Amino acid sequence: MVIPTKPILYNGFKIKDDIIVKNRVENVFFTEVYLLSDDSYFYLFTNLSPNEVIYKGTKYNLLKIQQGGNEHLGIVSQEHSHDRIAKVIEDLTVLKGFDCVAGMRELKASLREQVIEPLLNPEKYRKFKLSTPNGILLYGPPGCGKTFIVRKLAEEIGYNHEEVKHSDVASTYYKGGVVKISKVFEKAKIKAPSTLFFDEIDGLLPHKEKTANEFKLEEINEFMMHLSDAGDNHILVVGATNRPHMIDTAVLRAGRMDKIIFVPPPNFEARKGLFKLFLSGIPHSENIDYDKLSKITEYFVCSDIELIVTNTARLAVAENKHNIHEKMILSIIQKTKPSITKEEIEYYKEFEDLERR
Repeated sequence: MVIPTKPILYNGFKIKDDIIVKNRVENVFFTEVYLLSDDSYFYLFTNLSPNEVIYKGTKYNLLKIQQGGNEHLGIVSQEHSHDRIAKVIEDLTVLKGFDCVAGMRELKASLREQVIEPLLNPEKYRKFKLSTPNGILLYGPPGCGKTFIVRKLAEEIGYNHEEVKHSDVASTYYKGGVVKISKVFEKAKIKAPSTLFFDEIDGLLPHKEKTANEFKLEEINEFMMHLSDAGDNHILVVGATNRPHMIDTAVLRAGRMDKIIFVPPPNFEARKGLFKLFLSGIPHSENIDYDKLSKITEYFVCSDIELIVTNTARLAVAENKHNIHEKMILSIIQKTKPSITKEEIEYYKEFEDLERR
């Protein structure tokens, strides 16, 4: 027997502006559902604290409701169903797609316009005889999130995602590498639409003139043959490299790697976003000065900032703290060196003429 609980909000409770509660509809999934005076619904989460909400930018307008000496989180929804509640809770507590990527606004905008839109709306582009991209190359310093953003790109467009390392297609047998490359593309075709990600692609596709290995030349030719047909087979090939000068120039031609994009170290705004992102879901003070943290972490890459937050969390556990304070983060930053230098960033500027966004 289910014993009904007393609603947290009373009829006539003001949610915002002139919108008030009409009545409670149901209580399900630790969520009280109220019908509002404008016929929208209000989801009041009874088991979700602010620290459990993942940083989501502006996707949801979370409201804090003070009632009965307690604070609850809630959102207004224009529709109501159990699936809708589950989806909202998942969105608030689990990051997916580009919501996971802090900062990188220019890169995400470029990927949305030049890659995602053509892939999701191909007919609109074919009307003007524009083809869908076969491949994109991301280059830049290590630790800046190239692999991560490719995984989130696949989530954003709902594609099957396959990752391939150079060692995965290496072989000591005659034409073994050629066969393995062919099988990789065939698997992606069967599971299409797919993103096929080649990390450290320079190891797979070195300059032809710099290798005298006949088998390697055959592997490069095999890869380029499949790359040229990738878009027609609903495959998006993505390569990542820290050494763009090592890649065979034939691979970089338009029609093969259609987009060549530099992935820089996180800028000021991106570093702020990264600190917020990595701290979300972890008990922390609301008085953290993210501008200060970002200002003193120039040349720190994504993985550096994640390590800073991880080590701060370990410090909080070791010192039996209830949450993370700014001073703790600052102490860890002082002990951490950035992974890249200004000189390394200058190296990548030599390849700006390669970029096709």
